[in-house]
Amino acid sequence: MTIKDIISGESEYIEFKQEVPKKSEVYMKTVVVFANGSGGKIVFGVEDSTFKVPGINQEDAFSIMDGITSAICDSCTPMIMPIVTLASIEEKVVIVVNIMPGSQRPYYLTAKGKENGTYIRVSGTTRPADSFVLKEL
Repeated sequence: MTIKDIISGESEYIEFKQEVPKKSEVYMKTVVVFANGSGGKIVFGVEDSTFKVPGINQEDAFSIMDGITSAICDSCTPMIMPIVTLASIEEKVVIVVNIMPGSQRPYYLTAKGKENGTYIRVSGTTRPADSFVLKEL
């Protein structure tokens, strides 16, 4: 991950979050979107509106990574197994969550069920899947 990737902005395949939210539901829809599509990355430690890189506290990085992994594995059906790594941008640490395209679609938020918890990516936005798209998945 480079500063050039950041300046390109959010897209169908990349989402930025300044910090890891206390409630994982905030980014879990994006996880489902990437698994239902062509895959993608969520980068924690980058402001999504300004593209500034405040980074993540390096001392807490590994426990944060474990929390992200657990939240994703526990919140999605079928189970999504992320690849969570650290990267350095402008000498600041960021967490990169790589979600591969899934082979058991549709993926959805377990708590919301398949009908209400399935999401897709439209350009750089997350949208609920309607019944037609749900059947297509």
